[in-house]
Amino acid sequence: MRIKTNTLGFRLMLLFSAIMIPLLLVLFAAGYYAKDVVLAQVSKSYQNLVNSNLQMIDKSLDDITTNMIDMVDHDENFQRFGRPGLSDSDYYFAQMGLIQRNQAYQAYYHTVDMFYAYSKPNDVLVTSNILGSTEGYMDNIKNWITDSILHPESLEALLYKWTIVRIGGEYYLNRVISDDLTNNAYIGALININSLKSPLNSLNLQAGGDLLFVGNDGIVLSSPSASLGGDFRLPADKMNKNSSFSLSEGHRKLFVVSSQSPEIGINMAIVLPNSELLQGLNDFQTLVNLLPLFVFLILLLYLYIFRRTVIRPILKLLSAIHRIRGGAMETKLPVSNLVEFQSINHAFNSMVEEIGYLKIDVYEERLNAQNAELKHLQTQINPHFFLNTLNIIYQLAELQRYELVKKTVRHLVQYFRFMLQSKRDTITLSQELEHIRNYLEIQKMRYQDSFDFDIRISDELLGACIPSLLIQPFVENAMIHGMSLKGESFSLQISANPSEEMEGLMRIDVQDNGKGILDEKLEELNAPEYAPASEDKHIGIWNVKKRIAMRYGGKARIHLSHNEPKGMRVTMVVPIEYI
Repeated sequence: MRIKTNTLGFRLMLLFSAIMIPLLLVLFAAGYYAKDVVLAQVSKSYQNLVNSNLQMIDKSLDDITTNMIDMVDHDENFQRFGRPGLSDSDYYFAQMGLIQRNQAYQAYYHTVDMFYAYSKPNDVLVTSNILGSTEGYMDNIKNWITDSILHPESLEALLYKWTIVRIGGEYYLNRVISDDLTNNAYIGALININSLKSPLNSLNLQAGGDLLFVGNDGIVLSSPSASLGGDFRLPADKMNKNSSFSLSEGHRKLFVVSSQSPEIGINMAIVLPNSELLQGLNDFQTLVNLLPLFVFLILLLYLYIFRRTVIRPILKLLSAIHRIRGGAMETKLPVSNLVEFQSINHAFNSMVEEIGYLKIDVYEERLNAQNAELKHLQTQINPHFFLNTLNIIYQLAELQRYELVKKTVRHLVQYFRFMLQSKRDTITLSQELEHIRNYLEIQKMRYQDSFDFDIRISDELLGACIPSLLIQPFVENAMIHGMSLKGESFSLQISANPSEEMEGLMRIDVQDNGKGILDEKLEELNAPEYAPASEDKHIGIWNVKKRIAMRYGGKARIHLSHNEPKGMRVTMVVPIEYI
């Protein structure tokens, strides 16, 4: 039996396989890479922790150095402390001032174990106390400070930077600063490496883990935990950089995350036992191995249910469509248990019953109705224009200007001859403007020097098609509502040019310098929902807006605005069309 590859069932099976096979592969691979993922996440987390704490330590050391430099440069007690020949009282008060300030700094900087100041001319060392230290321990530190300052070769290595020193079997950070002009007095700070760990005492490391400070040679400078042992070291080639690596120590496997401080040149390392890090991962590995089997069974069950509830009703629907296409109009779909397919089957059965006696002609009726409305709107303007023209003839006859009456009648005859000869609802732009020119010539003959007009049209738009009588109503409105016999001459300008905003559109402007229009009326005419009453003088504007909306939809627009410095402007933007 040949399998059809273009059926919905085959495509679903193919989709199921495309999802299932990669999923199983990913799940199996996830189990084997779980350890690397755990180690990578731990490395990233602890690397951020180490870097942030090293940055805090570096900033704290910078602050301590800044304060000591400030004492050297500005503290009067320090400056007197280094001068020879002071009286006992002056020297005593200078020492007390230095002791008080150093104790205040020590209380603020908790990591500093001791501040000290040494007067070379007087051979006097002033120190703050190390909490919990014995007298012998303090004497050992004071002797080391004195010996280091008095020997130029050792003093040179201690100046201008934080230096790692070893005193009494413990490692310290030491910084010495002096007045470079005289070198009569020195001030310094000692920090036990173990004190740098105090802000991290609350860090919750796994059992057997430890936080260490390590030199670039791999020697542990801080006191390691009992589980690591006093002889514990890290490989020197892994220092001097941000790194994470595994380390075998006897029968133990350790995971180390380290980073170096650029300020003091020592490394902070977090050492964690692999057994604690990967605790419970074996159970996870077993679960991952079994998970694909569970997923496979669930997907098989899902596929079976999906076929019964979705695929089978769709196949029945397709079968019914084929039977109806063959002429079996009595075909019915059965009732389904699913609400969605109940609606589909009911709608399908109802449609089949109506096909035999219904003919859908709504679209044709709407077209006929729309065309009838368009014709009605177009012819609605003709009486309006005719009455305005007769009114002009009447006024000219009343003024006994019979030559102008004959000329006006001739223009009127030409207008109606054109309307009677052409039954089209579309004319060229040049024909529309020629009608308007005839109308304006009549007005020019009436008002003589009180009226002037100008018509300008781009040559490429002469043959462009527009709805008939598109511009005429706005010209008539300008003459009727904008014309004033008082003041300056009334000027009317008409222009038509391709639109600069968008290709394929043309812009038609009708502007005058007449009386203008009130803001309220202007807003009303520009409103999309504007619909005039039967006696409204602006019915021609509504008529044009209605016609272009029916013909062009949203592609055309009409906007009325004030002209500068006075008068009114009408801007029409319509598509450029040619026959």
